[in-house]
Amino acid sequence: MKDRTALPTDSRWRRLPEERPGQILEAAVAVFAEHGISAAKLEDIAALAGVSKGTIYLYFSSKEELFREVVRLTVVPLIAQADEIPTDGPAADQLERYLAHHWSCFSRDDSDGWLRLVLMELHKFPDLALFYREEVIDRSNRVLGDIVRRGVTSGEFRNVDPQAAVSMIKALIVMNVLWSGARSPSPAYRARPREQTLREITEFVLHALRATNDAPLDRAAGAPHS
Repeated sequence: MKDRTALPTDSRWRRLPEERPGQILEAAVAVFAEHGISAAKLEDIAALAGVSKGTIYLYFSSKEELFREVVRLTVVPLIAQADEIPTDGPAADQLERYLAHHWSCFSRDDSDGWLRLVLMELHKFPDLALFYREEVIDRSNRVLGDIVRRGVTSGEFRNVDPQAAVSMIKALIVMNVLWSGARSPSPAYRARPREQTLREITEFVLHALRATNDAPLDRAAGAPHS
């Protein structure tokens, strides 16, 4: 016979009902990132969250709705923080803060798995793909595009198409996340300090956008040295 007196020592048995949705969402992020949407099982999410499969249905009607709530409550708030970047001062400073924030959003161990899901599987679920684009991608791209436009207008950045710049910058970030992630085939790249990678990305992007590439950018004045 099992010793029932041992149950209270397990934190899973002391969880309050109001805490369970958050625990389920946290587990769902990990399972979706590891297995994708199609192969993710509610049983695995429930086990990781320390609840029964039936408990999940008390809060989420389906696996697809659970994915939507993961995006709404864990991804969107992170993207929303980019809206708080001050729009005054040099655009280069704004861009540096954006890159640092965006990179920090991928600091989780399962970030590369989540990106693989978005890039390689989400298109199989058109409704979810549209939802993700509107809630996450379009919003993030708008913030970045506005920063580039301000830099072009002020003369800090060369006359580049903001949409093209957004595509190039996002591709650079995404590929570095995949290369440095747990599933990367390059042990050497995985071992690199993330701070170093962020610094190299930032330097590369600022150099690429700088109005005069043969003169250093005066960050304080927001314009190249003469």
